[in-house]
Amino acid sequence: MAIGFWMNNKNCYGCKTCSIACKSEKQLNKGVLLREVTTIRQDDPKAFSFISMSCNHCEEPACLENCPAGAYSKLEDGTVLQDHSKCIGCKTCVSACPYGAPSYDEESSTTFKCDGCYDRRQRGEMPACISACPGANIALDEMDALQSAHEADIVSDTESGTNPNFVITVDKALSDEPDDAVVADQK
Repeated sequence: MAIGFWMNNKNCYGCKTCSIACKSEKQLNKGVLLREVTTIRQDDPKAFSFISMSCNHCEEPACLENCPAGAYSKLEDGTVLQDHSKCIGCKTCVSACPYGAPSYDEESSTTFKCDGCYDRRQRGEMPACISACPGANIALDEMDALQSAHEADIVSDTESGTNPNFVITVDKALSDEPDDAVVADQK
């Protein structure tokens, strides 16, 4: 079983409510973000979109494999957890993660990473980012369920070697290969 995040790039308007909700829920210090919203720009000044990403709870997590302190573990459901009491602040996990998911906290000299709000899920609640998103553009579920429930254009990433668990629905109007509807609108 593997959990993962789905992100709807097609309807996200970059409000960053997901990122703020996460920061508030986890009481993170200045500069520490576990979910980042990135603006994707193209040559056309009107062609931009947003993507909200956090930890991908990889099948082969680089953070877990490379942490010299053993601060990471992977649960049966696929959640990659971090034990902050074991973190020595070496930033090895930060440099090992191809997605930049762990975030270093200068104040505490330790790293933090998304755990999919594991404590909230144990209480039957949704992760803070999902609850807060006004457009319902984020979900966390088993990968099979995400892939069948959402029109997915990107399912994971095979080049990183970590086998991340994410599904993204892309705004085809901004992709390099527009579909017929977009081409018809451009004529």
